[in-house]
Amino acid sequence: MLNSNAALSAYYNCPSMNPTTTHQKTAILLANPPSEIVAYCTYFLKLAPYRKKANGQMGLSENALRNYVIFCQHFADFETEFSQKCLTFSELDRRVVEGFTQWLLNKKKFSQNYAGRLLGTLKTICLDAKKSDIKTHPYVQHISGFTQRQTTRIINILTFKDLHSIEHIKFEKEHMNTTRNWIILGFWLGQRVSDLLTLGQHQLRDAPNGGIYVDIIQKKTAKKVTVGVIDPKAVNILRNHFPKKITPQRFNLYMKRVLKEAGLNQKVSSYKFNPKTQRKEMGIFPKYEVISSHDLRRSFATNFFGKISTPVLMQMTGHSKESTFMTYIGRDPNRDSYADSFMEGVMHLVK
Repeated sequence: MLNSNAALSAYYNCPSMNPTTTHQKTAILLANPPSEIVAYCTYFLKLAPYRKKANGQMGLSENALRNYVIFCQHFADFETEFSQKCLTFSELDRRVVEGFTQWLLNKKKFSQNYAGRLLGTLKTICLDAKKSDIKTHPYVQHISGFTQRQTTRIINILTFKDLHSIEHIKFEKEHMNTTRNWIILGFWLGQRVSDLLTLGQHQLRDAPNGGIYVDIIQKKTAKKVTVGVIDPKAVNILRNHFPKKITPQRFNLYMKRVLKEAGLNQKVSSYKFNPKTQRKEMGIFPKYEVISSHDLRRSFATNFFGKISTPVLMQMTGHSKESTFMTYIGRDPNRDSYADSFMEGVMHLVK
């Protein structure tokens, strides 16, 4: 059986990613795909450089590769505990799939969102196997991902008041000032941390109103967006104090220190990672402890919702569907529209 370590190294040991002959690369493409799920994951990863993404480009992103490798690890561990043998696609009946789901939620204690994403990955692997003419169980068509119930989601953001506190605190250490500047830019740009922290000055253009155009090709979706920055402090940072590069890990670490120094210690409900259990747990924590880099993007979308038209905001964030955007900021557009229709009806009756 392919163990999790083998799965983890599958992509990086892939001949197609190392200096090899054309003959060796062709051999990978023409190899008979295995019917065992974990073994197929390795086969799937070895062909990653040749797979087409939704945008038509060739090769899976690093994040996608990492997610598939991690799925391989989890499913291999599940096999060991559940059946102690290699499971094939033809054995993926309801009992196995529900067993995997329960194992993720009850044994591994994963969140509903994360467990749901792993089920979605399993479905993707199964569909790819079917394209390779591998026999799959009929129940495969019923596999689907799932997400946490909307009512249990907790969203914490930085407000304009928080931003004001962050802007006016000064630090002696350069890396803290650098982090503070990236926080301010993240608040006004509304991009994922992978696009924010890789921003370069070559992506800036002067706007006729004195602001700055920021051109971004989003790494996750390959969408081209242009964000307009008009806030004086953010414009000054972009023009005169462009911050140095920093890794996402260090940014998240330093970010909490900046927020603490800025006095963002109000108590909020949130999920927080517990190093003892290695899981996120619900509790009441100081705000600076639970805000992360991704919350900058959500802060942008939430703070300007209702003040700037939703289609314009979606152009800035790169969301394609309004329903996805609304879920992202914790709003339900249908409830508001129904309430608006009701009030309009009542006003019409009163006239």
